[in-house]
Order: sequence, then C-alpha cells, then structure tokens
Amino acid sequence: MEPVATRKELQKADAKQVAAIGLDALVAKAGYALAQGVRSLMGRTAGLRVVVLVGPGLNGADGRSAATVLTRFGAKVTVVEFGHVTELPDCDVVVDAAFGTGVSRPVLPPLVNGTPKIVACDLPSGVNGDTGEIFGTPLRATRTITFGAVKPGLLFEGARALAGDVVVASLDLDVEAECWRVTSDDVLSLPPLSKERHKWSVAVGVIAGSAGMEGAANLVARAAFRTGSGMVRVATSATELPLAREAVLMARPMKGWPALSRTFFDACTALVVGPGLSRDQALVPELASFITTTTQPLLLDADALVLLGHGGLLARTIAARGTSAPVVLLPHDGEYAAIMGTRPGNNRLEAARALASATGATVLLKGPTTVVVGPHGDGAYVIDGAPSSLATAGSGDVLAGICGALLARGLNWPVAKIVAHGAKLHAMAGARGLGVGLLSSELPDLVAEVLSEEVANGR
Repeated sequence: MEPVATRKELQKADAKQVAAIGLDALVAKAGYALAQGVRSLMGRTAGLRVVVLVGPGLNGADGRSAATVLTRFGAKVTVVEFGHVTELPDCDVVVDAAFGTGVSRPVLPPLVNGTPKIVACDLPSGVNGDTGEIFGTPLRATRTITFGAVKPGLLFEGARALAGDVVVASLDLDVEAECWRVTSDDVLSLPPLSKERHKWSVAVGVIAGSAGMEGAANLVARAAFRTGSGMVRVATSATELPLAREAVLMARPMKGWPALSRTFFDACTALVVGPGLSRDQALVPELASFITTTTQPLLLDADALVLLGHGGLLARTIAARGTSAPVVLLPHDGEYAAIMGTRPGNNRLEAARALASATGATVLLKGPTTVVVGPHGDGAYVIDGAPSSLATAGSGDVLAGICGALLARGLNWPVAKIVAHGAKLHAMAGARGLGVGLLSSELPDLVAEVLSEEVANGR
C-alpha cells in the first residue's frame, strides 16, 4: 500500500527534514525532482523551451530551483512571476509552481498559448490537496510531480482529472500517514485460501432481494462464490437464483428474523444484509432485531441502511449488538444522506469518518474514488482506478458479495483493510470488462479471473 498524506502530515515530515538537512537542501531536492519529471516526460531537456510559473511561497522556490537545474540540463528557461503577466510566452513545457497545498482562494493563471505540456509542482495550482476542491481555473497538468506522498485531493473526482499522470517524488521524507492507497499489487498479494478448507470454511449468509429486485440476491450470491466462498445461504423472496444455482435458498419470512441467525445462518462466517431488500417500513423491527442477535461479521448495504438510517436507529442497533463482531456499512452518497441527513461534502475522508464515529461501524463510502475508514474513524484507505463502466445497476451488489466473502475468510487484518481490498478487487474486475456496456452479471466471473491468475502464478 502507498501512503496518502494530508497537508499537516506533510508539514510535519517537511519540518523533520528541514531540521536534518536545512530548507535550502530540501528545496534543491524538490527542484531536481521537478526537473527530472520534465526530462522523463519529454525525453530530453536540451533545447526545450520551458516557462516556469512561480508564486511567492515554497512552491515558487521549488520552481526556481527546477529552473536552475533545467538550465543546467540545456533547456531555455523563462521564469514568470504569477500575477505579473496575463499571457505566457510560447514554449514546449510550462512548469506550474505557483501555489501548493495551502491554496484557499481562486487561482486564475495566465493564458497559455498553443499546446505545451504542463508539469505541476506538487499540485496543480488551485487544487486543495486534502479534499480535491478546486479554486479558480487551474491549469490542467499533463503530469504532476507530487512530493513526499500522494495527496488525498489528487485521487478524487475533478482534481484527479486536472493532475494528469501523478508521480511521487519521495524527497526522502519520513511521512507518517494515517491513510493508505490500496494498489493492484496489494490485492494480488491477498493471503490464499487454505488448501485444507471445506465448503463451510468460507460461508456467506445473505438477506437480499424482494419483488422486482430479485437480481440483487443473484449478484451478491454469485460474487461471494466467485470470491472464494464455498457456501452461500440466501433468505430471499426469489424462488430461484439463476446466477447462483449452488446457493441454498429459503423463503424469507415476514417475522421471526432473529431465529435465522441461530438456524439457517448458524454456520455462516459472515453475513450480507440489504441489497434489494425493499424499503417497506414493516421490515424495520425484524431487521433491527436480527442485527442485534447476530454474532458473525455483518455487512449492511443498500435498503438496510435506508430502513435504519432515520432518527439514529442504525447507531442504536449497532450499539445494542455489542462489539463481539464487526459491522461494515457500504453506503453510496444517497444512502449516506439517509443516515447523516446530508450528502458527503468535498472532504470524503472526513465524511466517512463522521459516519464511522456516529455508528461505531467500519464505513466504505462508494464513489469513483472509494474511501474506507475503521470504526470511530480510525484507519483509512483510498481506492482509485475504478472504471466508469462500474456505474451500472447491480455493481454495488457485486461489491457487497465480494466484501462479504473476504470478511468470511477470517483474515487476521483490520476490517477496514479487508473491505478496502474488496473495493480494489471490484475495480480491477471492472477494468477487465467492456469499457462500454459492462453488465454487473459479468463482474463476478472477472473477479474470479483476477484471483485465479494469482493461484496459477503460485501466489
């Protein structure tokens, strides 16, 4: 995993480095990294026309240092002070070193002529590094050379498109980050299923589906099987699951749900509740009482979140369950609003932490960039790289099945780390599918492909 560092965390790392080697040396490191970023992007520096746009702060100092190095590398460099011109000279490359992480006012850069490559220093000027909020009209970078660690804001929608190709230059900073980015390599290094397992070793119980929404139960069950579950039991209104004929079904009763945890689901090692359940208020007391009587890891999604979201009932129900086994919530923005009364703002990490703190549950906040935080807001993970083709009906049901199966494995990991790997696996599967017209019913098989390749490769 890769660290994702906030402004405060990077300021702390900067301060330690400055104390060790001095500010001038740190600026020189940043300038050299920036110049090398230009060289690697362009394939050369000799004869390049480079304009370095500098501001009054440390980003400007980094830019001036890069200008010195680029000149030494043979580039023809012009340094332009931000605010002093309305139009930049013709050039091959613009180095945007006007403003960094501390920006809080609109940035209106000068006009850029032609189509030069834009290399941003740490961040595109005008992007809030913590949230991705955009101030003004930042230059759209071809590449961003970011220092120390990737910033949260560079991973979120909007700012992500402005940053272009993001390259981390460590500058030998000792960054103590509380948030981590899950990579494909992390997923491919998941602990393998035991060779001595039996079908009940990884067993997922599911309460999902209702009239007209039977497909949700189908998708959860198939995704759980394809992620390695040997047994899936489903309490549903559906009479059959064409995508998961191996699942054991029972007709979901109108009353008596708590008994299910002691009978139908007694040997399951994790539970998934909510996809396609319906929002019939008559289900609320049964759902709440079921949750309080279960002792397995429990994942709540979709309609379960909406049904329990009002008036703090979700938090009270989780609290009544105790701490013997974890609870995971998988809201999208609308379900988040049903629980918290407002949609997540620009700072999605803080939004997820707020929900986790309010409920005592691990939270996976879905989106183009997904955020996972542990109960009470501790521990955080960011998952990016999901293709837009995943924005399709049923994709979230597949994610629930994936995460349920990973929880059922009993990994000796923090729960937030487990479901964060599930979200990245979901993204990787989506990336293997059709770029346009991907069906959620295709995703579980793509998940199995990803995991099976690692088995074949001996991992």
